[in-house]
Amino acid sequence: MKQYLPITLSDQTLIEPYLKNTGKTGAEYSFTTLYMWAGIFNSFYRVVPQDGQSLLLVRSRKDPDAPWHFLYPMGAESSVPAEIALKVLKEAAEDHPFVVGALSREEAIALQNTGAPHLEILETRDSFDYVYQASSLVTLKGKKLQPKRNHLNAFTKDFPDFKVVPITQDEIPACLKMNYQWCQMMGCMYEVDLRQEACAVHKAFRGFRELGLEGLMLLADRQVIAYTLGELFNKNTWLVHVEKAFPQYRGAYQLINREFVRYALEKYPEIEYINREDDSGDEGLRQAKLSYHPAFFIEKYKAVF
Repeated sequence: MKQYLPITLSDQTLIEPYLKNTGKTGAEYSFTTLYMWAGIFNSFYRVVPQDGQSLLLVRSRKDPDAPWHFLYPMGAESSVPAEIALKVLKEAAEDHPFVVGALSREEAIALQNTGAPHLEILETRDSFDYVYQASSLVTLKGKKLQPKRNHLNAFTKDFPDFKVVPITQDEIPACLKMNYQWCQMMGCMYEVDLRQEACAVHKAFRGFRELGLEGLMLLADRQVIAYTLGELFNKNTWLVHVEKAFPQYRGAYQLINREFVRYALEKYPEIEYINREDDSGDEGLRQAKLSYHPAFFIEKYKAVF
């Protein structure tokens, strides 16, 4: 396989073993994430032979004037030494500047220790994933989470007849309708990022069954007012890809968040952590995610060549 190929649903069985073999828990290593955002970030993949094993290269470039952005090369059977990774990346970049993103601290240090010239390692705080104790998001115990309980209690008081329903194929049109209304309300007409996110959400719903996604929707006022999508990411982590609620319903976000974690724990008792992905540098989203007091961050770095 010499050319780069678009990431499609049919590539899941080929790509997932490489992703899982990394052992990494950042959202970028979910096939769903790659597939959802492939069209937005202009992401493609390629499998190359190297020293007796095949390596997966994933590259993207949202801005056509920017350098190519790669994930660290992935082996199907074993980890890839930094020297081999660097060799493969340089060949793939064809001697042009490039960036390697979503690096762990260990990968960043290993690349730096190769002594490669013109290399800069940067911490990418905007890409840190927020990871929470699952039990904390269900109970919302403690003084720090009192505001969350207040919002949630306000919702249940105002809408005592609310319903939380698992999403199936039959409910997807109603969720997409709600997502469209939310997007319009939040300024989708004027914000490119919101339109792109709406596109990614559509892709997730189109591949809902094949991707193994699960979701809940919140009903009140005889309509869908919130929904969420996620998946069992590894043995002990639930990954939340999408969460939307109409802002005029106080407590809707808090309720759909709590109920989704409760749903996940009931179905997968082994879950310990909830990965709610990064904040993309959005200050409002950052404050919202910090307000739930994450147990830890999945730190990420990038290498700029």
